[in-house]
Amino acid sequence: MALHYLKQQRPITDALRRSVAEDLPELADIGDAELRRKAIEAWAFALSHSSFARISDIPPGGNPGMNVLKRGSQADHLRGVARLALQIADTCIAQRPEVRIDRDVVLCGALCHDVGKCYEFDPENQARWADDPSATGQPTLRHTVFGTYVCLAVGLPEEIAHIACAHSLEGQHIGVSSECMIVRHADHAYWSVAGTLGLLTPETLRPNPILRVRRLADELKQAAE
Repeated sequence: MALHYLKQQRPITDALRRSVAEDLPELADIGDAELRRKAIEAWAFALSHSSFARISDIPPGGNPGMNVLKRGSQADHLRGVARLALQIADTCIAQRPEVRIDRDVVLCGALCHDVGKCYEFDPENQARWADDPSATGQPTLRHTVFGTYVCLAVGLPEEIAHIACAHSLEGQHIGVSSECMIVRHADHAYWSVAGTLGLLTPETLRPNPILRVRRLADELKQAAE
């Protein structure tokens, strides 16, 4: 029986932390300095346990091989979700000032919701799982579950770990927090809108009977030439 353990592949350095801040500049907008520091640490921890050098090296998909962006990186998705989530929160606050939303939790949760993709998208893990799915599953852990572990391992509060866990399928089986609901809908909206606007590679589109894909402007121009 082969036993596989998660191993740190390289040290967590200040250079690695800087790369996280460079790929996700919205981290600077987290008001709580300690929450901001731990968000950076979560990504540095996850990257150090993977074969990816930085966030922008992770393939830009919702799941491995599914809903993959034609252009850009995983960092573009994270930044897009963060912006959408804050717009939802700020719209609700502007219309109804009596609502209570923790913007730092929304922003940090949005930027860290896919921190587990370092593990699930790692080509070494993908190859191992494909070789014998019966051994440890395929994947052993989805990015939601591994992301929960990462958040807790670096000391992020459970509010953020909850968003990492419940923003996707796992959220159908538990009650989700208000901030998680915001991030969850922003995440789902990002992929749905990206699909209808022609930003996803056609062969990776998740089946959707109501989806009608609009061609990109440069694609129409190329077709006309």
